[in-house]
Amino acid sequence: MTRKRTQHHPQKKSKKSQQTMYLAVTAIIIIAAITALLLLQDPGEPISDDTADTDTPNMDSSNDGTWLFAMDTQSEYVGGNDEYRTGYIPTLVIIDIDGNIVHKSAGVHTKDELIQHVEDAEQSSSGRTPAPDFTLETLYGNQFRLSEYRDTPVILDLMAVRCPPCEQQMPELQKVKKELGNDVVILSIDVDGASGYESAQDVKDAFGTYIREE
Repeated sequence: MTRKRTQHHPQKKSKKSQQTMYLAVTAIIIIAAITALLLLQDPGEPISDDTADTDTPNMDSSNDGTWLFAMDTQSEYVGGNDEYRTGYIPTLVIIDIDGNIVHKSAGVHTKDELIQHVEDAEQSSSGRTPAPDFTLETLYGNQFRLSEYRDTPVILDLMAVRCPPCEQQMPELQKVKKELGNDVVILSIDVDGASGYESAQDVKDAFGTYIREE
């Protein structure tokens, strides 16, 4: 019995030593792996989630990619003014800081094109056509009066729901709003609202992602 115990004790010590060595080696490997990852990380760049969207809207409502929407109405019919009249939608009208039209054109505009026109609208210039003043109620009940937005470039987006090019225009306007925030005012106006062909609910259903609730 004594011999058996004498032979058994060294085996226990041997197993404990092997387990200790295994844990130590494992810990060293883990520490080395973490150290290697930290060394590979560019110190000038913060550690970030690869799935993060660089266009994630800012919590500030001025820069979250949403803007104002309104229905054209019989009482304040924007389309009744020659300066806004168009036979094709979308039509984009850009108004400068003095309340003059610097650009009016039908068709889809890219973000870069719009930002260039907004930069032009940030400068005063003589010889431009005055933009007729008007008042519309936004989809969430506030009054929009064009003349109250002097000193800030304004983009009027004359559009309708049942208009594929108008739908294509929306993401480009969103990019502009995200980039410029309060440096630009955007109002999308459903020109089929006056005829009753489209309702406010139609606009909310189609473009709710872009509509600011004010």
